[in-house]
Amino acid sequence: MRRIGIAFAFALVCAAPLASAHAAVGIAPGSVAGIRLGMSRVQARALLAKPVRVDRLENGYDRLVSERQKLEVYFRAGAKGVVVVTTWNRALRTAGHDGPCSAVATLKATYGARLLAFREHGKAIAYRLGTLVFTAEGGKRVGVVALGRGTAATYVALNAPECRI
Repeated sequence: MRRIGIAFAFALVCAAPLASAHAAVGIAPGSVAGIRLGMSRVQARALLAKPVRVDRLENGYDRLVSERQKLEVYFRAGAKGVVVVTTWNRALRTAGHDGPCSAVATLKATYGARLLAFREHGKAIAYRLGTLVFTAEGGKRVGVVALGRGTAATYVALNAPECRI
């Protein structure tokens, strides 16, 4: 009986990290690491690994940063909830297996004409796929993936920390 109890406890301890790992991993059209646009500050902070740094930025922006998860969550005065989420975490991927540190060529092969190039001085520096933004570091690899609407999300992504190989 004691062996059954120990085996049961061991199974619970081993299964718990797996369940939590599946819950908030990935990049989707509506979320990054489980954080969605419009989500409240309290909800977003609960999904971030501690410690969480709070930065007050210009133009009414606040940012929550989890260095451990390689995530930043942005809020803007006057807007409801999360306005942009950025990640440089190479472990987070889209359903097409693209994410930070992926080759831009692979990103283009996966999404093709659905990608809209964001150009500066004639060079594509980022690509938009719906609400997702993929920065193109030197045109060779994805530096950051962001979730957000409008041009402001692209500029936030271009100023976020990039994936390092």
